[in-house]
Amino acid sequence: PHTVRVARPVPPGGEVFVRGHKILVAVGSVPVRPALFPFHSSRVHDSDELLFLSALPRSLAVIGAGVIGAEYACMFAALGTRVHLVDGRDTLLPFLDPDLSAALTAAMEKAGIRFWWKEKAARCDTPRVGETTLTLTSGVELQVDQVLVCAGRTSRTEELNLPAAGFGLSPKGHIPVDQHFRTPVPHVYAVGDVIGFPALASTSAEQGRVAACHMFGSNAKEAVATFLPAGIYTIPEVSAAGLTEPEALAKGRSIVVGRADYAQNPRGKIIGDRAGFLKLIFDAADMKLLGVHVIGEQASELVHVGLLALMAGGGARLFLDTCFNYPTLGDLYKLATHDALIRRATVSGERPGAGVNVS
Repeated sequence: PHTVRVARPVPPGGEVFVRGHKILVAVGSVPVRPALFPFHSSRVHDSDELLFLSALPRSLAVIGAGVIGAEYACMFAALGTRVHLVDGRDTLLPFLDPDLSAALTAAMEKAGIRFWWKEKAARCDTPRVGETTLTLTSGVELQVDQVLVCAGRTSRTEELNLPAAGFGLSPKGHIPVDQHFRTPVPHVYAVGDVIGFPALASTSAEQGRVAACHMFGSNAKEAVATFLPAGIYTIPEVSAAGLTEPEALAKGRSIVVGRADYAQNPRGKIIGDRAGFLKLIFDAADMKLLGVHVIGEQASELVHVGLLALMAGGGARLFLDTCFNYPTLGDLYKLATHDALIRRATVSGERPGAGVNVS
């Protein structure tokens, strides 16, 4: 329960035993490698091994249009590789707000990425000479230089021999923890991919801080933030926090949406981003912010203004009262708020801005 056996790499090899009063497990995850794909081939890769490519592929088939698959597809397309993106669904990143998903799909198609929706890989042949043949479930054959398999990641929990520490795994293969990230053995904590969703670098680091503070009796950080941002480093970037429009409607909320395009913003014009936009979702009754969604240059930075508003319980009045630097993308918040107020007034017949009391 208090000792960890660590296998040392070769050289020097062997093993070492480390003892601790408290133990924090944060060993992360590894890519899933479906048996269908011959990973022994120099032309078939997972998302970790891909980083060791010695030459840029002429063409690349990406299996799985999740976050990692979409990010790599965009990167290689930008570098001139002909990219095929294969996925069994019919929507790109369906957890995103639909407007962002649609805009990202359009941008990727414009970049030359070919989507193969409702398709899965049925066979992957890598002859010693010539291109790799990827056969899809429909019978379509793709001839490509390299294949990248993005079939998700799996926690490295099976390597840990957790029963030796006095506890086991959840039915989903994750380490069970409480709100302080303690396992069933109180002096052993776990954070990150080994405990499951959301398995993001940012949230995992926050979990680690909460666990470390609890270990040593500090109240410097007692809980992970209520609102967690998602940053997707596609081209263009996508970032979001809070509720999507369908989620808000599913909760029975009466909402109003405000949108501001990068093309309307002086900094957006300087950057040259003609397709990016900021979308804000407000509660129609009091104009409290419910969700913030951004696609475009620096989206993962721009989202933080809205994230702080969500954390503070702010909304339209906060954005209207704030003076943003000029020219900056931050000023999109004011423009999107005015757009939402005009839409609200159009529906209600009120003067734009009437009844906005949220501070």
